[in-house]
Amino acid sequence: MTILLFEGDLWRNFAPLVYSRPLFELRCGGFTLRERAEALAAQCANQSSRKERCPHVAGLCRPHLMEYYGSPGGMQSLICDSEPITLINGRVLDLSWLLDLINGPVGTVYAKEGVLVGAHLSPALASAVLYYLKDQHVAATFEELKRFCRIVEIDTPLLLYPWDLISLVGEQLVRDIPLLSARLPRYSGANEQIAVRGGEHVYVAPTARLDGPLALDARDGPVFIDEHAHIEPFSFIQGPAYIGAKTLVASARIRGETSFGPVCRVGGEVEASIIEGYSNKHHDGFLGHSWLGEWVNIGAMTTNSDLKNNYGSIRVTMEGVGQLDSGQIKLGCFLADHVKLGIGLHLNGGTVIGVGSNIFGVHAAPKTIPPFTWGGDVFREYRIDNMVKVAHTVMQRRKRELTPAYETLLRKVFDMTRHDRRTLVDEIPSEAVVRSGMSETALARAEAEAIRA
Repeated sequence: MTILLFEGDLWRNFAPLVYSRPLFELRCGGFTLRERAEALAAQCANQSSRKERCPHVAGLCRPHLMEYYGSPGGMQSLICDSEPITLINGRVLDLSWLLDLINGPVGTVYAKEGVLVGAHLSPALASAVLYYLKDQHVAATFEELKRFCRIVEIDTPLLLYPWDLISLVGEQLVRDIPLLSARLPRYSGANEQIAVRGGEHVYVAPTARLDGPLALDARDGPVFIDEHAHIEPFSFIQGPAYIGAKTLVASARIRGETSFGPVCRVGGEVEASIIEGYSNKHHDGFLGHSWLGEWVNIGAMTTNSDLKNNYGSIRVTMEGVGQLDSGQIKLGCFLADHVKLGIGLHLNGGTVIGVGSNIFGVHAAPKTIPPFTWGGDVFREYRIDNMVKVAHTVMQRRKRELTPAYETLLRKVFDMTRHDRRTLVDEIPSEAVVRSGMSETALARAEAEAIRA
């Protein structure tokens, strides 16, 4: 059986964060949606008395993402046999209903208030609606399914905007307890240098390294420390929190409702934030109520604000829909994949920085920065060849390969977003160029030095 994750047309609400990744690859809680579906699929296969194969989890996303994130064999490989196909909306967080859907009759659709959440379909019916889903037309898909399927209304959280990831991460960590505790045992250490509160809700992998003195506080929610994670001395971790595999917590203060993916380096103070994975916030500075993609690097003492002085609601400009009132009093920044920030930057609440941007040498960053922007006092388009070269170096340091498919993806995003960068550069006051006192030659030299660094 195949489980197929799809995006839908509301991916635009999350631009530019999802220019380089599908909706279902956004982390919230202990997993991305794909990871959560894979964990449940494995659990389903293990619990089956018939010893069935683990269902295959595939993705259906925008064309420029398909080669890297989609089904390796394309759409045709998804419907090549007689097995049912289960569809899951990429905006879903909780999948507690998935096993009931899979084990139920073929031709069942789960919906929430008229929005398609999931469906368990025959290959013939699935092939008919994939025509709509490949173009992210979820409403048309739902209308077609209503003609042939039984509709079941369920209550489950659906993401609508990026700040939902932040506001729901604590609840999702609690919902992920059954999946995470199935492979992470309760902490039973008797180390006088490790202070534990709420120990029945602390889960630590046997391969994790905990160097005291440190404190783990699970009184307000579970604490999960995954395989080969390293918690350095003088760290404090407050639940609900998830520390991903091979992630280093460098004498940091990690406050509740926080989730780190694999192979991160985290120091300073972090509160109510999500880091997808393979990113560094290794030095002092505050990160609060924020979301970071993969391969992000934040310089020493760079800090974000997550609260306005007047305690008002924070507004955010998303490239797909314009400026919106988030309705959130506390909200930090959103940094897309491959963003690099220099030392000592200040970010206002609601700041959004697009894929592949390299920002440095300025006290306060602009609140909205398009993808592939380079500079500080003066902004330029970040040359794609240089950006790819840096990405190759950074990924190699973490023993990951920048594959041809991923490089092609980055170059396509660069081409897609060229107009946004031109608009930003045109709006910069001419006095900013004069104030910098930098010639084109000096700018080129500074760029080369930043790349070498």
